[in-house]
Amino acid sequence: MHDDLDPTLAYVKSAARLLALPLPDAQAARVATHLARTATLALLLDAAPLAAHDEPAQVYAPAPFPPEDPSR
Repeated sequence: MHDDLDPTLAYVKSAARLLALPLPDAQAARVATHLARTATLALLLDAAPLAAHDEPAQVYAPAPFPPEDPSR
């Protein structure tokens, strides 16, 4: 992951400049470290074998509110 840090750090600094975000070098390095770690985890997830019959989790739908009592 250390080899990936230099391009990731350059990306973080460029993005911060583009968005006009003040980002000290030490903080940019920490952001780059976490971003590189997240990218590594995404590669592991992307490599997980999934077949066409694998079904994603159901979309969360909250229960409807109970009807209000008109006498209140």
